[in-house]
Amino acid sequence: MRFMQEIELKFQIPDSALDTVLAAVRHLPDTAPSQHLQAAYFDTPDRKLARARAALRVRQEDEEWVQTLKASAANPMIRLEDNVATSAPVAGEPIAPNLGLHQGDAATALQRDLGWTPATDPMGRECGLIQLYRTDMQRHRAEWQVTDADGHSIGWVEMAVDLGSISAGEHTTRVQELEIELVSGSPEAVLACGRDWVERFGLWLDVQTKAHRGDQLARQSEIGTYQPAAPARPKAKQPTWSAALQATVEQITFNMSELASPSHHATFDKGPWQKAWLVGLRRLTLLLRHLPEQQALRARAWHLFQQGRQLTAAQCLPLARSTMASQMCLDLIGLCLDVD
Repeated sequence: MRFMQEIELKFQIPDSALDTVLAAVRHLPDTAPSQHLQAAYFDTPDRKLARARAALRVRQEDEEWVQTLKASAANPMIRLEDNVATSAPVAGEPIAPNLGLHQGDAATALQRDLGWTPATDPMGRECGLIQLYRTDMQRHRAEWQVTDADGHSIGWVEMAVDLGSISAGEHTTRVQELEIELVSGSPEAVLACGRDWVERFGLWLDVQTKAHRGDQLARQSEIGTYQPAAPARPKAKQPTWSAALQATVEQITFNMSELASPSHHATFDKGPWQKAWLVGLRRLTLLLRHLPEQQALRARAWHLFQQGRQLTAAQCLPLARSTMASQMCLDLIGLCLDVD
């Protein structure tokens, strides 16, 4: 049994556009009842799963309980996931994952990343997993058929507005985001829908997952100070041009998301993330220099680089949240799909 692919993008919603975005989702023809989603996320104290770019959660979805293992793929819009039904915890008992529910590739990943030995520890109780953070969301959702300029269907997507919070210890951060997930058809449907809603509502692309934000909050709860993940800086020379492009796009989108993050306090120094973002943009212009068909995209990356280098890190916030920056990243993610 292999991981399923989850193809989706996530966008932050500015306060000024929240009511309009909610109304737009509710007026789509194929709406679904809103969902109350409460989840507990687990990892070891030394973050074995986070280091493997994975996340393990147990979530109550209205009256149902689901355990999910997620892992990253090369493209920022693709996540690998294994969802299995589970039971509600016994009254008075804490929520705890049962690793034995996962089979095939998911079980192999857990054995590799956690050192889990199913033969002697069938439920994974000896892996040292602890609950690090939790989420509480109200999800407003609808499905939408995306069409091209000629009216032909590209695919169906689910539009989901998540409103709620992530909590760890005494620390809490707000969630106000739109997820666009592919239901059927081409991944281009997600990109096309994302471009449209970024343009219409001023959303900005955010590749940082709830698990990423939750882990940051858990670290803050443990040590008492805000400590985000280090800037993304590909160090090793990539074996192929496509691998170099994927690594550069990951560097650009991750650092842009950190610069644009709503989680930072006003005095936090974003300088290292600004520098890594600009280095990624510069590297991208070099990667695209010999592709005549990508010179317009290269020019946009160079323009963004030139703007960003003239600003302080604090001044980069509006630029990282700009429609121009998100649209360029969406085109880059699409280019990565094309060269896979």
